[in-house]
Amino acid sequence: MPVQRKAAYLLIAVIALVVILAYFGRPRPPLLEIVTPRQELPNFQEHYPGDSGLADRVAKSYGLALVLFQSPYTEKNLIALESLRSWARERFQKQPDFLHPFSLEPSDEPRETVVESFFYNLFASPLYWLEERVGDLLKVQVANFHQTRAYASFRAAYFDLFGVDADSAILLARYQSERAKLAVGVVLWSLSLLMAVVVAAVSIVSAGPGGRFDRLQRVLSYGWLLLGACYLVVAWTQNQVSVLISALVCALIGVFLRYPFRLARSEGAPWRFESIVMRSNWVALALWLSYSLLAIQVWTWVHSGTLNDPDPVTLLLSSLSGNFLQDPANGKRLIVRALGLSWILIGLWTAGQASRDAKAARETEERLASLGGPS
Repeated sequence: MPVQRKAAYLLIAVIALVVILAYFGRPRPPLLEIVTPRQELPNFQEHYPGDSGLADRVAKSYGLALVLFQSPYTEKNLIALESLRSWARERFQKQPDFLHPFSLEPSDEPRETVVESFFYNLFASPLYWLEERVGDLLKVQVANFHQTRAYASFRAAYFDLFGVDADSAILLARYQSERAKLAVGVVLWSLSLLMAVVVAAVSIVSAGPGGRFDRLQRVLSYGWLLLGACYLVVAWTQNQVSVLISALVCALIGVFLRYPFRLARSEGAPWRFESIVMRSNWVALALWLSYSLLAIQVWTWVHSGTLNDPDPVTLLLSSLSGNFLQDPANGKRLIVRALGLSWILIGLWTAGQASRDAKAARETEERLASLGGPS
C-alpha cells in the first residue's frame, strides 16, 4: 500500500475518533482535593456558611500578637504564616465566600477555534487522567508530611493565630490544595523531561566510541526540538506571545544542530546555504552552551520564586516532600550548587575536547605533509 494512502487512512481514522469523542464524551477536569479539612482538624464538622469571623481575623491579623515556641522551624513558620495570611487576605477581598463555593466542579475554558477543539477532544481525557493520578500521588505525600514534626509545629502556630474552628481548617486545607494543584503540571512536565533525558543518555552510551559525538549532536537537536514543542504547548494553552517566540527560537536551534549549515557565497553568485559537518569540539561546545542556558533558567527560577508566587523548582521539591507550607530552601540550595559544579565540569571537559581536536588536526597535517615528500 502506498505511503500516501496509509497517511490518508490514518487521518480519516483519527478524525472519526475525535468526532466520536466529541459527540459522546465530555472531558472534565479532575477536582483534585489534595487536602481535606478533616486532616487539619480531626473533629471537623460541616456547617452552613454565614459567619465572617475568619475573614475579619485575616483582615485584621496585622494587629494580632503571635507567640511561637522556639523550635527548629520557627523562622520557616513565620514566613509560611505570612504567605498564607497574604494569600487568604487577597482571596477574601476578591471572593468573600471562597471557602464555601456554590459548586466545587472545576470550570473549563471554552474551545473557540476548530483546531483547538480538535486537539482538546483528542488529548483532554488522557491529560485529565494523568493529572488525577499525579493528584493521588500528591495526596500520599501530603499525608506523609502531616505525620512530621515540621507540620505539627506549623499547625500549632497556625491555629493559635487564626483560632481552632471549622473555617480555619478549611482555609488551611484549601491553601495546601491550591499549591498542590499548581504542582501537578510541573510534575507531569518533569516526568516527561526525565524520560527524555534517560532515553538520550542510554542512546549516547550505547553508541560506539566513534559515533558518540554524532549521537550527541542528534540528541541535542531532538532536545531543542522537544523544548520548542513544550513551549508551543504552553503558548497555545496560556496565550503568551513571548513563549511562542521562544518556541520558534528553540525549533531553529534544533534544526541547525540536526542539519548544520552556513551562509556561503562564490564569486559572481548569490548567497546560499551550504551544509557543514560539526567536529567533536563544536558538538562539545554546543552541549556546554545548551547546559549553560538550562542552568541559567533554573537559577532564575530559584532566585525569583517566592511562596506567594512559587517557581517550578519550589513546586517540584514541595511535591517530593509533601510540604506545600514551608519554603524548601535547603533543597533549592543543593540544586543550585549541583548545577554550578556540573557546569564547571562540563566546561573543563569542553576545553579538553577542543585541545584534543586541535592536536589531532596538527598531527593530521604533519602526516599529510610527510607523505608529500621533499617536493
